[in-house]
Amino acid sequence: MPLVYLQFMSPDTAQASVIQRKSNYHPRHLFHELISDEEEDLRAEITAIKKQDGFDDFLKVDDRLCVIKLHAPYCKACRTFGIKFRKLATEKGDRMNAAGEAIRSGDARFGEIEYSSSIKLCKNLGVKKFPTVLIFRGGDRSERLSEIVCKQSAIESIVSEMDQLMSSSGN
Repeated sequence: MPLVYLQFMSPDTAQASVIQRKSNYHPRHLFHELISDEEEDLRAEITAIKKQDGFDDFLKVDDRLCVIKLHAPYCKACRTFGIKFRKLATEKGDRMNAAGEAIRSGDARFGEIEYSSSIKLCKNLGVKKFPTVLIFRGGDRSERLSEIVCKQSAIESIVSEMDQLMSSSGN
């Protein structure tokens, strides 16, 4: 695929140059060479859920615990909690590299639902306060296991609830 460059010589004239791109050059190839799969370079995989179909599909992926944060963009407590939630997802959830490739499978899967883009879904789930974390057992027969309205010590509550649910299911 040729690349076209325009060179402006003066305000009235322009000259076009066509340069043939080498066949083995591809920006994505170079991008992959820069990606590291080192543990400290990986980030948490948190799925953004927008509609009921996306929510159902998220739960059906496998039978691990599904930890879903519901938040509102205008909520200061939600933004503060979001940092802790991302850290928890990094520790307990799936990890991916900068290219979005899954590198490590975690004990649970993490998702988030943003209120202003998913009002109907939030109402269907019966959530009245933000931030709230819902924990489901994934799989074909998904079931809601826990609901935690988040406060300062919410992360500890979520971790202990997750540990208890994972140990009772034999994971």
